[in-house]
Amino acid sequence: MKAVVHSARLFGWIAEGRLNVHVRGVHPPADAARAHADMASRATTGKLLLVP
Repeated sequence: MKAVVHSARLFGWIAEGRLNVHVRGVHPPADAARAHADMASRATTGKLLLVP
């Protein structure tokens, strides 16, 4: 139950603009290995999303 409360608080902060999420890359699932390699090598900062 705590996770639900914390998630609601987190998404509330995002909606209010109090927390900025920095998306630095969007990749198709076929490029998941590349996205993982970029994270492992610290070649990127911010969030990487896999979007079908």
